[in-house]
Amino acid sequence: MIIASLYPCPFDPQVRHDLSAAIIKGDEIYAYEEDKLTSIKSEPTSHFPERSLMMGCKELGIVPVDVDLWVLPTPREAPRMDNLFMFFAGLIKAFEGKFEDFEPWFRGHVRFVDHHLSHAALAVYGSGFSDCIFISQDGGGDMGDPRNMVFGEFVDGGFNILGEGFGLQNVCSFHAFVTDACGFGGGENGKTSGLASYGTVRKDLKSQLRRLVYIDGEKIVFNRERYSRSSVNISKVKPQEYSRDKIFLSVPSDTNIFKLTREYLPQDVAATGEAVMQEVFLEFLKLIRKKVRKQRVVFSGGLFQNVALNRAIAESDLFEEYYFPMAPSDAGLSLGAALKIRDEIRRVQSNGMQNGLLHDVPLTAYTGPSFPAADIEQLLKRFRLFYTHVTNPAEAAGKLLAEGKVVGWFQGRAEFGPRSLGARSILADPRTIESKFRVNQRLKRRDWFMPYAPSILEEEVANWAERPAYSPYMQIAFKVPQEKVPEIPAAVHVDGSSRMNVVRKSDNSLYWELISTFHEQTGIPLVLNTSFNRHGIATISSPRQAIEHLLEGCMDCLVIDKYMIHFSDNRKAVEYEEKIETEDDLLIEDCLSWIKVIVQQKDKSVIDQYLKHLSGLLGVEATYQANQILIPGREPITLFV
Repeated sequence: MIIASLYPCPFDPQVRHDLSAAIIKGDEIYAYEEDKLTSIKSEPTSHFPERSLMMGCKELGIVPVDVDLWVLPTPREAPRMDNLFMFFAGLIKAFEGKFEDFEPWFRGHVRFVDHHLSHAALAVYGSGFSDCIFISQDGGGDMGDPRNMVFGEFVDGGFNILGEGFGLQNVCSFHAFVTDACGFGGGENGKTSGLASYGTVRKDLKSQLRRLVYIDGEKIVFNRERYSRSSVNISKVKPQEYSRDKIFLSVPSDTNIFKLTREYLPQDVAATGEAVMQEVFLEFLKLIRKKVRKQRVVFSGGLFQNVALNRAIAESDLFEEYYFPMAPSDAGLSLGAALKIRDEIRRVQSNGMQNGLLHDVPLTAYTGPSFPAADIEQLLKRFRLFYTHVTNPAEAAGKLLAEGKVVGWFQGRAEFGPRSLGARSILADPRTIESKFRVNQRLKRRDWFMPYAPSILEEEVANWAERPAYSPYMQIAFKVPQEKVPEIPAAVHVDGSSRMNVVRKSDNSLYWELISTFHEQTGIPLVLNTSFNRHGIATISSPRQAIEHLLEGCMDCLVIDKYMIHFSDNRKAVEYEEKIETEDDLLIEDCLSWIKVIVQQKDKSVIDQYLKHLSGLLGVEATYQANQILIPGREPITLFV
């Protein structure tokens, strides 16, 4: 039995979302996102996930006509007829346009799975729990499904729904409200979480926000009727004109959602909003725990991409065991739906004799495409690059990291989900803050307040994290012991937390060996790990993209399969002049972009508060005077010409 699942069934060409495909062939599993193959983040949902489907067929050695059952993680009644036609037109194309092959197959070969149960299934089957609570929470289901939340119990092999939340007035909408109030755009909730660590929870603001979001029965309600965001269209604000002030001016004062927050620093708004969200969700979780007396819980849905919330859940001690999947966003729906249908079919085949999970092999994040070594070497020769064949790529890469090099690491099957977990990763030395800035300048161009995360050996996590746990997918931010922070400054956020990828040897033995080599060389059992992509594009998928990143100077060395390519040996292949600025220069550069926004508020007290933060970063006092930032020992920096 071969099962293929595709998300989404097309809805609105204006909506950009998480296209993906999953295929299960016996015990073999493939799952991958479309945007990693097109390099376009968040493909429009009117598109058919053709590339991820065909890549999966290639990986598993099949063609679309081999598929026995196609699964759609959306309600049967949801898709409009024109959208279903678009979807099946895509399938016909996958059948190489042979409608005579497609038409007889079509009858009886499509199954639908509920949106939130697809989320829940990915978490349940990934956890290995045979008896647990499941919670799915996101901004909302697909068209035709008004629910934003579902919770229930998984017991005796079945999903029993016990509670539901409806409409757009939910905890995810509240977080979007806070994100807007910080001045960020749609889909930038992660920036709010990153900025929150630099702020202070303001009690008066918190009490007002708690009146907007609260528990009603067995669901979380965000009363956004009081502060409508419908009059704000941040997408119309051009990035170069971005400022909180411009957004304030675009909103009528009597319905201004920023009315509560304008007098506060953005980082304080973020910190307070995050605190409120965590508080109300934990209250909700206590109600569920009281109603469903089980010791295990799994979570899925877009809300649980928030690693600070996940940490609060883990530290609440409400449950003995918990699980967050590798792809909690809607990209994970394709795999969750396929796993659920496979389980149902096997139960029928066993005449209901089996209970619990029907897993033959543990589910991991490494379900994407792989590339033969011969194809990689042929590509290197085509680029006319100098390269070295290494017998032990993990040892070679670990030693390069110990020397302070930035290394591109491309090995085996790619990861499924938003995190790079040692298959398509950019790696660096966590012992110096300069590593983070070098990666940021060369590759990522993240906002100054966004953290970088490490990968750590499972055997050592107890020594480097308070309340440690097995977290293979970077879904929990752990508190780092204070005495350890100076040893790994590049891997610790300003609040002392670190979003660790805990590496188990059985999950990824080659990556585990790399970190072990670095550990032997330096005494530090973790490496800085970020996704393999330049700013603005999705994580790379192919060897060609990896080589192009190297030639653009994004790293010092690329280790791909058993081939090692140094940028310094191939400078003639590109016109590139490497420029690494000093640590202080990079700090100033990152901070100035936010200072400019605050200066536009023309509030001297706010500017002074923020400059104290900058002064703390630099170790010297920075002041603002007459449109200039003044830093002792440096030329004045003019903000606006």
